[in-house]
Amino acid sequence: MGIPDVYTWVAWVVAATALILGAQVFGITGLITLIALAIVALLSISWTATQRGRRRLQRRDPRFRPTDELFHDPVTGDRTRVYVNPETGERRYWTER
Repeated sequence: MGIPDVYTWVAWVVAATALILGAQVFGITGLITLIALAIVALLSISWTATQRGRRRLQRRDPRFRPTDELFHDPVTGDRTRVYVNPETGERRYWTER
């Protein structure tokens, strides 16, 4: 891990300044409320992005065709089927439920 760039330092200075000014403007109760709201917002954004990513990964690309290759994943124990793109030869592995 290297030294943070200038923009990272600027962001930390801005965050520290906002924290100090926020405590003076809103009081400590208001500041704690704002921090809690920010944490809830960030968690909900993260959860939404994770759900979208999972749905995207579960959709199968129509260019890929299933093969007869079916095996149990040794790590997860799930049944996995091999799909292949006939045009490029690219292979993908999807869990079958």
